[in-house]
Amino acid sequence: MPRTTSRSVKKYPFSINVDSSNSLIGDFYYIEAQHKLPIVILIHGFTGFKDWGFLPFLAENLAQNNFFALTFNFSYDGVTQNKDWVDCPDKFAQNTITREVLDLQHLVESLQNKSILPESIRSNIDSNTISLVGQSLGGAIATIFASQTQIPSKIILLGSVGTLYRYSKRQIEEWKKAGFLEFNNLRTGQSLRINSTYIEDIEQHDYRLYKFLQKIHCPVLILHGSEDYTVPIKEILTYYKKVQNPLASLEIIQNTGHTFGIEHPFKEPTPALLKVLQKIIDFLK
Repeated sequence: MPRTTSRSVKKYPFSINVDSSNSLIGDFYYIEAQHKLPIVILIHGFTGFKDWGFLPFLAENLAQNNFFALTFNFSYDGVTQNKDWVDCPDKFAQNTITREVLDLQHLVESLQNKSILPESIRSNIDSNTISLVGQSLGGAIATIFASQTQIPSKIILLGSVGTLYRYSKRQIEEWKKAGFLEFNNLRTGQSLRINSTYIEDIEQHDYRLYKFLQKIHCPVLILHGSEDYTVPIKEILTYYKKVQNPLASLEIIQNTGHTFGIEHPFKEPTPALLKVLQKIIDFLK
């Protein structure tokens, strides 16, 4: 089973301005190598962030296995550098699916033109080979982006949502009437809001995920826990069955849940996460 061992993984922070007042922050994970390193972008979920749970662990292990891996915060995560909670809730409330897809596009373009890569290793990065690993809502962002651009070489969806239409008609009506939906972040205890522009954006762009997955031209691996109660197995099975794409495959990881037994802060890998890691590396190689 792959683990970080003898080779030293370098961690290099980066920041990209997406407009005059907002930026993406993230970290590169890599080892010094004489050959080209393909890129793997790890995309977090709804209330996640670049350092959440298993994301740095996956990035470090991908680096050990000769990938140039990176984690990042979206521009409207509401999570600033070195924080693990939403310290800018007003910004978080304004986030939308479209905004995150555009953020990912901005990041990918900056990798392709190598403008954000450390100058000392630019020649060792294969900017033409970019794979995506999307966790939970990050799986939806990866899917929409890939369908629209056809840039990724491979995609892995970890505990991904199967639909963005997760709310009842009554909930949506009340959401729009109030102008926001309020919920508690179970991990931090914070009361957070997401504005009605979030659901309006989903409706406006008709973000039915199975239609986007059908149009992707690269291999897609969906890994999902059999005991996932955040995104029930029934949801992902229904999603997968709707998709007529021979390049997509689904594997169920038995006896584990939405985050493969991992909580934040990360302590140690579970057997389920190690199995997921092995499947990721095997699929990307």
